[in-house]
Amino acid sequence: MGQFNKPAKSNQELIQQWKTRGLIVPDEARAERYLEHISYYRFSAYTIPFQQLNNPNHHFKPNTTFDDILNLYIFDRELRLLVLDAIERI
Repeated sequence: MGQFNKPAKSNQELIQQWKTRGLIVPDEARAERYLEHISYYRFSAYTIPFQQLNNPNHHFKPNTTFDDILNLYIFDRELRLLVLDAIERI
């Protein structure tokens, strides 16, 4: 098994990384609590629609907030649960 070259970052460090890329995080403690339960890597998939196109540094579109991404995550989760409930009956 290979070795990892990058040290693990705390949720606080990961939030700071998002902020340097232009994400607006009004309540960092709240964002940290969500990341404790969702995980940064799962949640980061939902950031993609909010990133600037063709930007290798993954900067966010202007005025993108943590809540914008969280709302997409919640919508996707609820939709997934509804679909799974519906197909379970088939």
